[in-house]
Amino acid sequence: MLVLWTDSLGFSLALIATFIGIGVIVNVLIIYVVAQALAERKQNRERQAGNG
Repeated sequence: MLVLWTDSLGFSLALIATFIGIGVIVNVLIIYVVAQALAERKQNRERQAGNG
């Protein structure tokens, strides 16, 4: 009985670690995309201000 509980605890911890890791990776990618979009928007505004 204790062996089964230990195995299930191990699997549960592995799944928790996996999904937290995936969440961190997704959040980093989202932040990267938003930063790129903001930088491009700033660059476009600077270019438009120079032409105006």
